[in-house]
Amino acid sequence: MEKASSACRRLRHLLLPKRKPDSVVAVATSNTQAKFQNVVEKFKKLSNSGGFRAQRAPFKAAVRRLSRAGHFSHVEDILQHQKQYESIKNEHFTARLIHLYGQAKMLDHALQLFDEMPKLNCPRTVFSFNTLLSACFPCRNFDKAIELFRELPAKLSIEPNAITYTSAMKAFCKTGSFDDAVSLLDEMAAKGVGPDAVTFSLLLGELYHSGRYLEGENAWNLMREKGVDPDVRCYNSRVQGMVSEKKMWEAVALVREMEQKGLRPNSYTYNVLIKGFVDEGNVEEVKNWYAALQESSSAAPDIFTYLRLVPFALDCIGVDLALELCKNSAGLKKKLPVAMVRRVSDELLKHSRVEDAKPCSTCILCHILNLIIFFYY
Repeated sequence: MEKASSACRRLRHLLLPKRKPDSVVAVATSNTQAKFQNVVEKFKKLSNSGGFRAQRAPFKAAVRRLSRAGHFSHVEDILQHQKQYESIKNEHFTARLIHLYGQAKMLDHALQLFDEMPKLNCPRTVFSFNTLLSACFPCRNFDKAIELFRELPAKLSIEPNAITYTSAMKAFCKTGSFDDAVSLLDEMAAKGVGPDAVTFSLLLGELYHSGRYLEGENAWNLMREKGVDPDVRCYNSRVQGMVSEKKMWEAVALVREMEQKGLRPNSYTYNVLIKGFVDEGNVEEVKNWYAALQESSSAAPDIFTYLRLVPFALDCIGVDLALELCKNSAGLKKKLPVAMVRRVSDELLKHSRVEDAKPCSTCILCHILNLIIFFYY
């Protein structure tokens, strides 16, 4: 462990830059500005190609990179630039721009572009309206989404569809207005709009995850009455609700029902059950569900699996399993916290298992190195 700490100090000395003079910082800032301006100019030049404009990935990558760096004026520059092309008359293309403004958390620009669509000879239908609603969510402006939902359809002669109502339900739930969200099911029925599994998965997830178990059960029963077949997300939400209510064996029965209907549990399903049995201190069931997850063809252990299992193994099972879990987690992109791995290492060293502790020391070293590189770049 001392060697690992020493190595970390040497790495930190090598990788972390010394404080630079203000003049050097100013030059670096200027170079960064020039780099981003160069990205914008290249993007605008490529936009002359219709084939390039038809691609989603370059737009998404450019907007994400610029907005994360705080260059919102550059985001506006490349998206405003698209108005000169014939593509802007295509609703799906313009809706993509609205979506990108939302992803950049530039809701005012998304609203402005939606308002400009008639002047751009671009039709406005429920498709672009739904995109505008979705643009409110990355900005966490749920009240605006509700306002748009209540005011614009009648004003613009747009008929809301299931996607519209699902977005509105999400907005109501995020503001804590669960009764209003549930009441939208009646409004949908009155307008002949049938909810689907996506609608119910959203509603069930919000209700169960907010501790509104009985309301979640009512929504589940209503879903079955309407003949909507629950998907994996619907089942997962109900399993989560049951686990939160400490109804572990009912949750297990529900997972078995899901499997009988041909739906395969995913990592989230297994993790919820593992967490529930961890909280109960049920060692055998924790082992059983971890083994089932390892053997599953539709799921695999992830970081959340190990975050729950490593401390439980140390407290209730033994350091051997904790060490095995640490080794199994090594291939994940996201690593276990250093403190958790160090705890396993310390436990091994208490029993003079120095050789077994070495992999843990290596994990700690790599984790710290990754952090240094992350913050430096």
